[in-house]
Amino acid sequence: METPQELEVWYIIPALRRELTSSMKISGLKQVEIANKLGLTKSAVTQYLNHKRASELAFNNKIKDAINESSKRIRNKLDAIREIQLLLNLTRQERVVCELHKKLDKDFNGCEVCYDQK
Repeated sequence: METPQELEVWYIIPALRRELTSSMKISGLKQVEIANKLGLTKSAVTQYLNHKRASELAFNNKIKDAINESSKRIRNKLDAIREIQLLLNLTRQERVVCELHKKLDKDFNGCEVCYDQK
């Protein structure tokens, strides 16, 4: 059983990086520029662009739009950290981790642990 935090580290954050990489590439940045701005290796950028890394998760349009806007604000690694944190908060609001948990473990259907107000 994975905790929600493990799912964020193993699936959601890599998928956010994949989408940021794609958005930056579409905007005309070179892979080396993307790598420098996101604090990634050039090979990681290549894997994200070729869907060889973090391909298990797809985001809804609200999150994709936010990712595209975030990609425009990233000028350096600190900006990348800030934007990924904002995007991660949005994925929490959109309950992405819940959908992922249900997909990976059928026992979590109907689970409200992360959003329980106790």
